[in-house]
Amino acid sequence: MKISKKRILKIIREEIGRSFQTINNDPYSFEDFPGIDVDLFPGDRGASYYAQVTVGEDESLSTPLRAFKTEHEARAFARRHAEDAQRALMSRQK
Repeated sequence: MKISKKRILKIIREEIGRSFQTINNDPYSFEDFPGIDVDLFPGDRGASYYAQVTVGEDESLSTPLRAFKTEHEARAFARRHAEDAQRALMSRQK
């Protein structure tokens, strides 16, 4: 099988242009929203978990410290409120 010079050059250019290095390989999560601080931590020797969402631009979007029975419940609460606050802040920027 004969491959033309043009085809070989095309393959080489394609491979040279490819970058296999990523600066940040971690996914973007609700804990990374700018201006929104999410605090999650265990208490009572792991028998309960605490969550609080603080919004720097608008305190009315912040939540007080709340206790949950499981880490999953605390994380779900924090995620839901951080995403709601992010949407509210984005809608005001228009």
